[in-house]
Amino acid sequence: MIINNQALDDVKKFHYLLSSVTNEAHQLIQNLPVTQQNFHVAWNLLCDRYNNERLIAAAHVKSLLSLPVINKESATDLRALINQFQSNLNAIKALDLSIPLHEVLLSQILIEHVDEVTRKQWEMKAVSQGITELESILKFLEGKCQALELIHASQHPRNNSSSCVSKSTKHAYVA
Repeated sequence: MIINNQALDDVKKFHYLLSSVTNEAHQLIQNLPVTQQNFHVAWNLLCDRYNNERLIAAAHVKSLLSLPVINKESATDLRALINQFQSNLNAIKALDLSIPLHEVLLSQILIEHVDEVTRKQWEMKAVSQGITELESILKFLEGKCQALELIHASQHPRNNSSSCVSKSTKHAYVA
């Protein structure tokens, strides 16, 4: 990796970095003057922006969940499937996450099945937490479900006392 190359000074590393990044990443650092000190500033800006374990893991899980289905026997298709699977699995393992792989997979499956508003709320809550355990997502969803149930109950109050009276009254007349 360029940052560890002792043969290059930081100005040369910065030039190399600028020539290696494109699009948004290039825009992020293009206005920094090329100096010894700014190489580390640029490197840190890029790491802060793109070294997002949650985002990286989610992208690899999505790729795993969207593996192609092989409909006919084909060595080429089977090889492509194996390569895509192993590539994404190894990329997740390389992140050396603090939670088990199955929780990463199950969390992504669960969060992809909620509505857009709930997902946005979860992402806003979890953005500062890094990779979160499945239990955290479940607690969040349970809390939201309870809140929605309370809101629904307050918007549609039941007249419990009158319904109880009418039921008991009906029952009393029937008996």
